[in-house]
Amino acid sequence: MTPSRLTNSGPGRLTFGLTALLVLCHAVWVAAPWGNEATRLWISSLIYIPTFLLAGLTCVLQARRHPGDVLAWRILGGGLISFGVGQMLYAYLLLVRRDPPFPSVADAGFLLALGLYGWGLLRFEHAPLTKWDARRLLVDVAVIVAAVGVFAWKYVLYGVLSAYAGQPLAALIGLTYPFGDLVLLSVLLLITLRGGGVLGLREGLLSLGLGALIVADQAFIVLGAAGTYVEGSWVDLFWALGALLFAAASLTAEVNRGHAWQGPPALQQAAASLPYLALAAAFGLLISGLGQTGPVERGVLWGTVLVTALVVARQILAFAENARLTAALRQLSGELEQRVQQRTQELDEANAALRGLTEDLELKVRERTAELEASQARLAHQAQHDVLTGLPNRALFQDRVERGLASAARERAMLAVMFIDLDGFKAVNDTLGHAAGDELLREVAARLQDSVRRNDTVARLGGDEFTVMLLGVQNAQDAALVANKVLRALRQPVALADDQTVHISGSIGVSLYPQDGADAADLQRHADIAMYRAKQGGKNNITFYSPEMNAVDAARSSIEKHLRGALERKELSLVYQPLHDLGGGLAGVEALLRWHSPALGHVPPASFIPVAEDTGLILPIGQHVIQEACRQLAAWRQAGTDIARVSINVSPAQFAQEDFVDVVRRALHRHRLEGRELELELTERMIIRDVDAVSRKLSELRALGIRISIDDFGTGNSALNYLMTLPVTTLKVDQAFIQALDRQPGAYRVVQAIVALGHALGMDVVAEGVETPAQLLQVRELGCERTQGFLLGRPVRPEALLGPRD
Repeated sequence: MTPSRLTNSGPGRLTFGLTALLVLCHAVWVAAPWGNEATRLWISSLIYIPTFLLAGLTCVLQARRHPGDVLAWRILGGGLISFGVGQMLYAYLLLVRRDPPFPSVADAGFLLALGLYGWGLLRFEHAPLTKWDARRLLVDVAVIVAAVGVFAWKYVLYGVLSAYAGQPLAALIGLTYPFGDLVLLSVLLLITLRGGGVLGLREGLLSLGLGALIVADQAFIVLGAAGTYVEGSWVDLFWALGALLFAAASLTAEVNRGHAWQGPPALQQAAASLPYLALAAAFGLLISGLGQTGPVERGVLWGTVLVTALVVARQILAFAENARLTAALRQLSGELEQRVQQRTQELDEANAALRGLTEDLELKVRERTAELEASQARLAHQAQHDVLTGLPNRALFQDRVERGLASAARERAMLAVMFIDLDGFKAVNDTLGHAAGDELLREVAARLQDSVRRNDTVARLGGDEFTVMLLGVQNAQDAALVANKVLRALRQPVALADDQTVHISGSIGVSLYPQDGADAADLQRHADIAMYRAKQGGKNNITFYSPEMNAVDAARSSIEKHLRGALERKELSLVYQPLHDLGGGLAGVEALLRWHSPALGHVPPASFIPVAEDTGLILPIGQHVIQEACRQLAAWRQAGTDIARVSINVSPAQFAQEDFVDVVRRALHRHRLEGRELELELTERMIIRDVDAVSRKLSELRALGIRISIDDFGTGNSALNYLMTLPVTTLKVDQAFIQALDRQPGAYRVVQAIVALGHALGMDVVAEGVETPAQLLQVRELGCERTQGFLLGRPVRPEALLGPRD
């Protein structure tokens, strides 16, 4: 049999469990009935009614667990329920009317159940039967039933018919039950054993269930004919057992349905031989009664004749099918021969055409070979050159530097390596799109090549990074002249498609052989370090490598190494600097990040924040700052501290994340804060990178009630048209302007202009970096709504701000 398992259905398992419990109780009752005669009669008549109803309900509930057999199981469940209804009618006639006739209206439920069993079994999925298969199956079932009928006539039927003499309808209905069950069992087993269905646990349980029903029906008709049947006997238990086995079969689910076991050849041959075995058994019974006369022996004789006739009919069907198959085979053979001749003719024609194409093929092979050689040359070029610009790539540049170093070593000459990173390229990509960025990179590549000699090498490493190798350099001044020429070329406006004009610049790092490195890797690494220093120096300049830069690079690497995991090790914390209103009252606090490393000590934010932004660590750190600041504000609320708002600085990388607004929303919700209690500080450069995306996010944040502040206003690339359209609520004047109030007369007018601009746009203005009373007096005169600086309060730990304020 195929492996099987029980399906997992809660309601179906429950009803099956109740069915099994009822059958167990029924068995106990049959073994040890109790009570007076009336009580025993009532219990015996009613005990297996719920058994059939629950068994039918189990089949219906489990039907959806059998894809392809849903209707079959529902029909079988209906048959069980129909039997239970019939038993209810029989119990009514017996217990209430006290004189149940046979046959009665209850037999309608029993006969309907038998028909539903047959319909359900035929609805199970099985291999489709041909017209000849169906006829042969019908004859095989008739042979088996007739053979069993011969034995039943001799040992059972004659006595039953004699007892029901004069009651033909009662005898017919009574015999319909066991013979109907036998027909169903024969159909099920013949279809299964012949390979038309799956021989598994399901079929085994259904076969046992039908066998139990056959035993019960046969015993009932025999005992009923003899007048010895009583309710509550072992016969009733077999009916209940049959219902239980049907319900158990519905709980099975076949595994590997598409590869079901079809039975060993011996078993299949035995299934095919069943009709002949039935005929042999009938003849054996006939021979055993030779010499005896009487109605029983005549019945056996005519029954054997019927079985023989059915077997002969089966053979006639087999011969007719064989003749049909033989005729079909002859027809197919003729068609095959004709196709072979036709195919031979086609092959002859194809061979002639093939000979004609051979010369063309040879010519095409030569052409294809030439194309492949050209393609290999192109692939070799592509493997060593950048696809976008056509410049040498990293691998080819490395090879050329190594060749140049070998030549310089032989000639005792110098060699320079320049590392170039474009300033402002990302803004072009973000605002104009990648197509414009690609066009810009191609123009930059052309300008770089125009700026050097033919024997020098320009390469693109990726993104907006380029490298240049200069051969025959006499001194550092020669390299500086070329680098300045490159800078001038890069600063020229670039006209792109769609009448777009962009301006960029470059940061250049330079290393020299032999003083800055003896191999290609060192020279490129040192030029990269120098370029990074040029970036830090304000971009758009040239920096030559010096050994001291290694220490700076090592320090940066050390910061990066220890910063990884600092958040998990709880080395990062927040301090809070107060903001005051015009009256000197506490108007809020700004959250500032601090890092104390066990290995590096206190690391200034100016040292580790750029590293965090370059490495992407700023993303988890930024989320932590938002969560921690909101948590602390909620804690102050619980402690009764009157702090209206907390301000948080947001990095560009963090703000650019698609889920940034959701991160802020979840933090507010988690700590039960309102949006008006939070202020996010952005830089000017952030809001002009991708105005559409920034505007969408800012609008979503303002919809939550969150205030938006432009930090360090006046030091970046201010775009007043953006300020007029974006939902910004606050301008923070950079501390450089505030601290210049004491030293430069013009600073007052600058701050005055910024305050006027902010108020004209409906924004609050915050003065940062107030450190002297004079500065405080001036910014309040200018109308700054809030002030911040060491004069009014330094950044402190959160516990220093505890305590309610008046």
